Amino acid sequence: MKLFLVATCTLSGAASFALSGAATTPRSAALAAMPARVAPAAIRAAYNPDPMAKARPKKSKEPKEKVKGPATSTLIAPEQTFFEGPPSMTETLIPGLSLFTVVGVIPFTASLARQAWTRYKITNRRIEVASGFQGKDVVQILWREVYDVKWLRRYGGAAGDMVFTLKDGSKLEMRSVSQFDRNLAYIMSQVDEAVPEACGYPDKPALEYKEKVASGAEPAPVLPPLEATPVAVAEE
Repeated sequence: MKLFLVATCTLSGAASFALSGAATTPRSAALAAMPARVAPAAIRAAYNPDPMAKARPKKSKEPKEKVKGPATSTLIAPEQTFFEGPPSMTETLIPGLSLFTVVGVIPFTASLARQAWTRYKITNRRIEVASGFQGKDVVQILWREVYDVKWLRRYGGAAGDMVFTLKDGSKLEMRSVSQFDRNLAYIMSQVDEAVPEACGYPDKPALEYKEKVASGAEPAPVLPPLEATPVAVAEE
């Protein structure tokens, strides 16, 4: 009887050992099949971990001093008109005398049309000539563009013709300009300093006009004050 009990216990222990071993074998195999964990790589921080290392220099901006420029009124002088008017009436004298002939009607009519539609304007910046039908053809030149000036006095200096040559080679003509010597003196004061000498100005009549200005017999060729607005007008 004792032998039977010992044998039974031995068989049951062997069976339980076999069952437990069979049950644990698949789990161990699954664990073995899993890949090993990889150690995380070193992380680089965006900040400087070493406070003793070289730091980037900081840019410092110095405050800029504001410098005020000169006032606009001192940079650009206002435009003032020195002379404005039609051609001198003296240019109608000879065509008027030719009215006694049939042919003289055409030049007299042309001179009257010039009196009605042609206008000369001289300022401290430019020369403006309006001509053509109803004065619609307007030409302007600046003083710095003038390269040469030619002139011819008519009717004893009461009027005269001027031809301006510009730096680009073009020309502008002003015929029968009234108050000729006064206007010519002002024009020569506005062009480049080398132009009057190259043109032979002043000539003898211009010197006589300057003597009259010095004595007070003729008005000086200067602009009127800004407060006053009267402008030299051509004699009708």
